[in-house]
Amino acid sequence: MSAHSPDEEDRIQDFLARHGGASPRPGEQADTVAGVCGWTEVYAADGYTLRCDWSLVGGRLEMQYVERAPAE
Repeated sequence: MSAHSPDEEDRIQDFLARHGGASPRPGEQADTVAGVCGWTEVYAADGYTLRCDWSLVGGRLEMQYVERAPAE
């Protein structure tokens, strides 16, 4: 299963616009429990990461977005 919400692409585009565009590093994703929960990450040119943790709970898709600053 691929995690997706209607505003996911908008959130990603907003994140990249605020942080200088996409990093050459490709994004990552993983299912931590096959099809029930997982995460995706998008990397920005300035080192910031947008991580979306997602899970299916009671047939509903719940997503939590977190921006992380680059490690110093």
